[in-house]
Amino acid sequence: MAVTRGRRPRTRTAVLRATETLLETTPLAQLSVARIIAAAGVGRTSFYEHFDSKEDVVVQLLGAVSAEVGAALEPLYERRDRSPDEALRAGLESLVATWAHHAPLMVAAAEGWPRVDALRTMWFSLQAQATERLAAIIDRDRAAGIAPGGADSRSLAASLVWTVERAMHVSARRAGSAELPQLVAPLHQLLVGAIYGRRPE
Repeated sequence: MAVTRGRRPRTRTAVLRATETLLETTPLAQLSVARIIAAAGVGRTSFYEHFDSKEDVVVQLLGAVSAEVGAALEPLYERRDRSPDEALRAGLESLVATWAHHAPLMVAAAEGWPRVDALRTMWFSLQAQATERLAAIIDRDRAAGIAPGGADSRSLAASLVWTVERAMHVSARRAGSAELPQLVAPLHQLLVGAIYGRRPE
């Protein structure tokens, strides 16, 4: 997460909140710093004490939300007394709920990373972390005889992580948060089939 600059923390908070609200109706490409400033009720000088650009606001927003995304996936990684199928579903449900809560921001990040270096670094880091942890689960369950052998575990995990990311992005882009919960069942079937070679229990 970016280090807070400037002398007015409330300015930073106001800008972050205003930007996430504005993204609900205005794509990042069409959003101006002037609109953000007006919505946040702050001055231009104050804005630039904390942010370099509108893209920097999105980077800092994503930095704040990244912890929520990581926490959302914990039920998938920390199985406890859940079956593999239950853990996958719990993780997907939690991840989808987080995406739905921040849908405009997640869409802005998914569409902004090709042209914003800092956003790309953060977005790819999130996917890489999910990939490594899912690959570890695949390796563990293969070693335990729960999952069959197959494609390289990291390549398989990366393919699944990016498939989930693309599915949620397209769904959120088309219908905001409304359709996202409908992705849980098909994505659950996809992951169970790819990792365990069977239909969900």
